[in-house]
Amino acid sequence: MKAKFFCYLPYRVVTGLLIIMCLHSPGFSQAAKIGSLAYLRARNGIGGFNLGGLLTGEQEQALTYIDGEGSKPDADSCVTYEYHSDKQLELEGGLTATHICVRTWQNKVVNIYVFFNRNQGYKMLSKFLHWYGTFTAKPNDYQDVYLWDSRTVKLLLRYHPDDDQGIAVFTSVPLTNTINAQNAKRLTQLLTSNE
Repeated sequence: MKAKFFCYLPYRVVTGLLIIMCLHSPGFSQAAKIGSLAYLRARNGIGGFNLGGLLTGEQEQALTYIDGEGSKPDADSCVTYEYHSDKQLELEGGLTATHICVRTWQNKVVNIYVFFNRNQGYKMLSKFLHWYGTFTAKPNDYQDVYLWDSRTVKLLLRYHPDDDQGIAVFTSVPLTNTINAQNAKRLTQLLTSNE
C-alpha cells in the first residue's frame, strides 16, 4: 500500500504545481489592464451595452426600431434599434454621445454605434488610447480613422472635421463570424438548389 502511495505522490505533486503555476500566470491571475486590448475585450462594449449579451428590460424600453415600427431584419437577419434619451447621453470617462444605435442578431448585441459631435473626436481618441492602448491599424494616414482589433471585439473610431458627427463602432467578432457562416451556408444552399 505504501509503495502505491509513493508512486502517485510525484504525479499529484507535479499536478498541484502545474495548477498553481497556471493560476499565477499572467493569463489567469491578472485582470485586464487599462491601456491594452485585453481591457477592450474585458469591457466588451460601452454605455451599459455589452456585445454578445441580451438587452436589459430597461434598455429595451428606451429603444425604437431605426426604420420605424415593426422593422424587418436586414440581409444578415439583424435588427437595428436607436436608443432614445431626452438628454445628451453620458458615457464612461466623461464622454458624451449624441445618440446610440444597437444592432442585434437573435436578440444578442452584434454592434454598438456611438455617434458624437465632431468636436469630441480628439477626446474620444484620447480616452480610447488610454483605455485600449495604441490602435492596431490606421487605414488611412490622411483621415481620422482608427481601429482596435482583438480576437473578440473590434472597435472602429472615425471622425472628420468636415462631418457633423463622428462614430465609434464596437463589434462582436464571434457573432459576426457566426452571421457570416450562416450567410455562407444560405448562399451555398441557394446555389445548389438552383442547379
